[in-house]
Amino acid sequence: MEGDIRCILDAFPGCGGKMKKVIIGLIALLATSTASAFEFEGSIGGVSNYVWRGATQSAGNPAIQGSIGIEHGGLYANAWGSQVDYDDDTKAEVDITAGYSNNIKKLSYDVGYIRYSYIGDEVDFGEDAQEIYFGLALGPISGTIYRDIDNDSNYYAGALAVNEIVELPIDISGFVGRNADSNMDAGVTISKSIKGFDVGYTYTWSEEDIEDSTHSVGIFYTF
Repeated sequence: MEGDIRCILDAFPGCGGKMKKVIIGLIALLATSTASAFEFEGSIGGVSNYVWRGATQSAGNPAIQGSIGIEHGGLYANAWGSQVDYDDDTKAEVDITAGYSNNIKKLSYDVGYIRYSYIGDEVDFGEDAQEIYFGLALGPISGTIYRDIDNDSNYYAGALAVNEIVELPIDISGFVGRNADSNMDAGVTISKSIKGFDVGYTYTWSEEDIEDSTHSVGIFYTF
């Protein structure tokens, strides 16, 4: 199994030696676990506007999105995809994530790796953007640092889950982020789960005041 995984990863020159070992270890542990221990999850749906870190990725237009993931004993891996519109030949974004999460009493942590790939662009897979991240959460407050591997820059994200403070009939959470250029974005998400469907609305404010990045409505079926 490990030999097969190495052959696959060797085809991707952008995946460094240390990162290869991390991914190999994660996949090998998942693959050698009993099938009954796996937990699968996924979603399919769409948003009226795909907004990421304060900026629209779909030119203010709707986008179909979906995800599929697997988890075992804190180890997880998932793939997430979305339509995008950058006014060029790029049609979709596909993000691959691998990581580990755990709890230490009331404190939880999450560490992992993300590769951002795009369908239709002229960038080779080995040159796609990559990030590592580390997050901590204590009660309703959480924070995560994302480190761009290629550009040596950071993005800082924080969130507050209001429903963990007061009981409400809907889920409300606030978020704030700042990139390496000190540009800030913030916002609030209101959502509700109804018979397997997650319906939500997100308002985003950006210091850069990017057009068409303010409002987004989404509906997803989770399984």
